[in-house]
Formats: sequence, C-alpha cells, structure tokens
Amino acid sequence: MKILQISTAFLPVSLDLRYGGSERIVYLLDQELYSRGLSAGVVAPQGSKPISCLYPTILKATGVDDVLDKSKNNAFTGFAIRADHVAQAIRYANKLEGIDVIHLHDDNVLPFDFLINRPSLITLHSDIDSFWDLSITPSLKKRKSKFVSISQSQKKIYESRGHRVDYVVYNGVEENKFSLSELIYPYLLSLGSIQPVKGQDKAIEVAKKTGLDLIIAGNIGNSKFFKEEINPNITHNLTKEKDKLAAYLSLPSHSPKVVYVGPVNDKQKAPLYSHATAFLMPIEWEEPFGLVIVESMMSGTPVIAFNRGSIPEVVDDGLTGFIVNNIEEMVNAVENLKIFDRKRVKEISNNKFGKSKMVDNYIEVYQDIIDHKY
Repeated sequence: MKILQISTAFLPVSLDLRYGGSERIVYLLDQELYSRGLSAGVVAPQGSKPISCLYPTILKATGVDDVLDKSKNNAFTGFAIRADHVAQAIRYANKLEGIDVIHLHDDNVLPFDFLINRPSLITLHSDIDSFWDLSITPSLKKRKSKFVSISQSQKKIYESRGHRVDYVVYNGVEENKFSLSELIYPYLLSLGSIQPVKGQDKAIEVAKKTGLDLIIAGNIGNSKFFKEEINPNITHNLTKEKDKLAAYLSLPSHSPKVVYVGPVNDKQKAPLYSHATAFLMPIEWEEPFGLVIVESMMSGTPVIAFNRGSIPEVVDDGLTGFIVNNIEEMVNAVENLKIFDRKRVKEISNNKFGKSKMVDNYIEVYQDIIDHKY
C-alpha cells in the first residue's frame, strides 16, 4: 500500500509551523507512513520538508498573510495560486506510479476529483461555513472522494448540510513532543488564532476573576477584535522575545497580568503548556477538533473548555479537564484543578490522540477504500 498526500496551497509542510493545523497533520501522517513503508510522498508548496518525498507545486509557500495582502490589491491572486496548486496536484496524482490511494487535505481539489484516476479520500479540515455549499455546487454530490471528518460533531454538522461523511478519524499529536513538568506557575494559557470565536476576551475575564495571570499566544486572525477587545487589556507584549516563558518569568511578580507573546512555534509553546495552571478554551463556535487542546493535555495540563462542537469528544470531563457552559462555571473550574493527576491527563491523551493511533485508523480507511475499489 502506497499513499500520496496532497496538502494545501498556502503553507509549507514541515516539522515546525507557527500555525497550520492541516499541514501539521500531513507532516505527522507522512512521518509515520514513511516509517511503515507506506508513504508515496507529499504534494505541497516548494519549501516544504516532509519526511518522505516532496512533489512541489507553487514556487514557494507564500503564507496566508502574504496572500491576503496581495489579494487586497489583486483579487485574482488567491484564485491563481489555488488553481495552479490543484492542477499540478492532479498531474502528480495521475502520473506517479505505484500509488494506491490519494489522500487529499485541500478541498479546492474536490470539483476536479473526477479527473483523478485513483481512489481518493479527503480529510475535512475546514469548518462547514468555509466549505463547498451544495446548493451552489450540486455537482459535488457526485464527487468521487470519500469524506473523513475529524470528529463525530463535525460529521453531524456536515451531514446536516447534505454532505455524506464516510469515516471519522481523530487528529493525532506526536506522543513524545510535549512533556510533563512538576513546576507549575500561576498563569492560565490561551493559544490559538485571535478572533471572536476563539474567546480570548472571555479568557481575559476569567483570569481577572481568578486573580491569575493569562498568557495569550497566537497570530492575530481578526485585527479589529484584537485592537478593540484584547489589546486594551494587555499589560505586557512579548512578541519580540524568543523564549516566551523565560520572558514572562522575568516580569514583575504582581498579578494579574495579561501577557501577549505573539505566534509561537513548537519549541516556544511546549514549555508554555507544561508549566501552565490550566488551558482555557472559551470558544464561541462548533470547534471541529482542536489540536491545541490535545497538545495541552499531552503536556499534563488540564483543559477548561466551553461545551461546543467536538469538546465533549476530546476532553474527558473530570479526567483530563472540565467542560463548562459559561464564564462563571469556568471560574469555578479554575478553583478546582487540584483533582487532576497531570501524569494521568497525559497518559489518557497519549492513548486516545497519539500519532500512532491516528495513523492506525487511517490505514484501516485506506484498506477499506482499496478493498471496495472506491
């Protein structure tokens, strides 16, 4: 069995990403498939660094921010990059020899999947409002690729919009990438794209009510929200610091502080996870999965999250975190964190969401597709 993965057009596939959840999954899948002799390579922007073989499409990974900036002056830019990526991806999918299954991670390929002459599946990384609307593109009802959702919650949402979802496979995280720490500092952590649905404003409110510091990490996904709701509350901005935790620890000891550290890579965020009192996830949308939640739990740090989307599937209430319904319940949860055994939090998460578990599940899907000649 040989699997060719097709990644997205705008971000590279590599070990160290500041953001890009689907690209991270492509990398981990490739890493594990390669170790098992099953990877046929990765189709991705030039500059990507998969473990196996790279089949490059566009000249370089431009990055989301760069594309958005260019698109303001030229609306054709984003379309041109996507179209070029899709065209080259299909060429690779049909031309390369010895491939059994094409694994798509870019839904821009879907309108053209009938051109792919091999069995294919697509992992649904997008939220439903960013996906193809069947009322506008009814031809996609006849698409060839099998759909894989990343949670049961996401599956129900997609099916409510008329899509057929064939499999569910949870995302995975490399088990040994995040480690436990016995030294816990009095700060709460929020990590993710800064925008209203992620709820950083509510995390600030919780921190103030508990008297704990709050560290906010992530790229600015909504500049208006950041400017009006987040920035006025920030007491310290550490975006220019390389060692985010060390920079935070050097700040004056008085609390509560709201500290913004900017986007973080894996090396920077690992200690932020492991030394945090808790990870806050006061989301205001139906989160399809939430890799940051798993990364936190794999660091032994319990998660306190609003009961939306996939949260009940990812967080084991009372074992790896608390599932709450509002700010008041989140504040109360922060005050009851002593019940958690951080070693047990990590163990449960490793077993449920480890990279090996994810790849085992995908191999079952690949084999089913091959056996039924989809």
